[in-house]
Amino acid sequence: MGDQETIRTMAEGRRKINRLVALVLVLLLVFTVSPSRADEELALTWQRAHVGLPRLYPGGRPTLGLVRDPDVQAALAAVPADLRVPAILLMHGCSGLGAEEESAKLFLMDQGYPVFLPDSFARPGRRSNCAVGTATTAYAPEAPGLRLSELDYALEKISALGFVDRVFLLGYSEGGLAVASVERSPVPIAGIAITAWHCQGRDGYVGIKAPRDVPVLAILGDNDPWYRSRGGRHCGEVFGDRPDASSIVLPGNAHQIFTSPNVANAERARDAVLAFLKAR
Repeated sequence: MGDQETIRTMAEGRRKINRLVALVLVLLLVFTVSPSRADEELALTWQRAHVGLPRLYPGGRPTLGLVRDPDVQAALAAVPADLRVPAILLMHGCSGLGAEEESAKLFLMDQGYPVFLPDSFARPGRRSNCAVGTATTAYAPEAPGLRLSELDYALEKISALGFVDRVFLLGYSEGGLAVASVERSPVPIAGIAITAWHCQGRDGYVGIKAPRDVPVLAILGDNDPWYRSRGGRHCGEVFGDRPDASSIVLPGNAHQIFTSPNVANAERARDAVLAFLKAR
């Protein structure tokens, strides 16, 4: 019996050692391979970003496409070196680029703003954080962190363009959470506009993280099915003492803002965003 017990003890010891070795190998793999892969995936969200460039200078022409497209690259390179204009970084909702984001892009581009929309779902295997059919969230807890990294990366890329002197952040739904959570930027933030988010999320995603003097506009429908558990709540409740912040609650409006079937609400939202941009 003593010998058998010794054998069992030795076998268990070997199993523990094997598990430890396996864990070490996994950790080595994570720290040697994942950062590079993560960087590549992050770069994809910018390379596949949708772009709307207006006619920025005499002889220029409007351009639509992806950042990586040759005609978009050519249009960006052709902008005169002495031109300085504001740009808009638009962050999409939890289900990706859709009608709401496309409508916002075209509207803002028509107003003369270069618009950039990173594509979070360019990441291989990217999980959606929501179920559109049931208006529920928190399916991918990693999503808020991913969105913030994508936003920071896009700001770095926009700052490198040269002709952008300031940037407006516009976020829809989950994208609103992202723009509200930005603390700093390599290019000055002229303002933050949040649509279809109440600024009162989970795990510390509450309020506006940007410096107090950054202007903020928030627009939310009071009948938004995504926020039934927080009915009547809105960003204005957590603005604190920000000197330039306003919250608009659209009566009877659901989750869509720019594309709301309530035409009066959609027009009110577009007018409010445009006035917010033009004042800065």
